[in-house]
Amino acid sequence: MFKILVSLGSNIYSKQNIDRARRMLAHYFPDIVFTQSIITTANDEKHLFPFRNVLAVFHSDQPAEKIIQKLKLIEFAMGRQPRDKEEGKVIIDIDLLQYGDNILRPEDYERAYVQALLTQLIGQ
Repeated sequence: MFKILVSLGSNIYSKQNIDRARRMLAHYFPDIVFTQSIITTANDEKHLFPFRNVLAVFHSDQPAEKIIQKLKLIEFAMGRQPRDKEEGKVIIDIDLLQYGDNILRPEDYERAYVQALLTQLIGQ
């Protein structure tokens, strides 16, 4: 079993969308544990609304590609559209940050909010 770390973010109806994504993730990954949320602002003019961000950890023996496929399926089911990003709207964004010992998105992993939320997952 591999330890999996994912990040969730939303800036449109963020509390409701994060809560919905949490429920959907728990359906696929029953041992998932979530951090509390943290509110951040984007560093660009495109994203006008603050983001709610959450980390989650779970264990799986599925390949990384299969996990990413499920994450994208959840995003699609929640109504995420490719054009939304250009408009600064993020209904939900779920990214696979870590698969086992491999950091798959180093820039995201080093973000201040990710590092702050990681402390809530120590020992998971």
